[in-house]
Amino acid sequence: MPGVIGKSDRSAAAQLLADAFFDNPAHVYIYPDDKTRRRKLVWLMRVNLNAQFDVGVSFGKRAADGSIAAMGFWHPPGAPTANLTKLAQYGFFAMPFLHGLSAFGRMLHVVDQIETRRLAALNGVESWYLNNMVVAPAARGKGLGSEVLRAELRMRVDGSGAPATLTTQKAENVNFYKGLGFSVIDDSRVEGDSGDGFDNWIMRY
Repeated sequence: MPGVIGKSDRSAAAQLLADAFFDNPAHVYIYPDDKTRRRKLVWLMRVNLNAQFDVGVSFGKRAADGSIAAMGFWHPPGAPTANLTKLAQYGFFAMPFLHGLSAFGRMLHVVDQIETRRLAALNGVESWYLNNMVVAPAARGKGLGSEVLRAELRMRVDGSGAPATLTTQKAENVNFYKGLGFSVIDDSRVEGDSGDGFDNWIMRY
């Protein structure tokens, strides 16, 4: 369908995601050094997209010049969840050699904590899982994110018999998603081994 993000967009999508998540608390926790974070995030997002294209359904909208104006992925009900086998399959196990054991350990901690809590909050109910929903800087503040996601919720979730879920680590995002019909079902903090950590919200539509 027009506007769907494809594998040929992987590099551009990785750059957009790295910019969008540069100051996201979970990614700051993984990569505390802001001087090297963006470069490492581009790699992480590119590898992450291997998983998104495999288990997810992409959606998006193009700008007039063909660049990505907005994008995201749904993991449909019943899609495989993140585990060590899947992480290895998608290339994440190169991370400790490229970015160090500490960053790799922190990433595993984040994935485990957030996914465990999301599944527990759903209490066995399968859901559409919203992942990597971002809007390009030039397209922000114009209602594009709401427009695209509202259409996706109508098309995929409404009438499917399954709810939608998402996770976010920014309070302003919570209000954005509430405006689209999501509600908070878990708002517990993810704590790190050294006393650091970040707030995390799990939301359901």
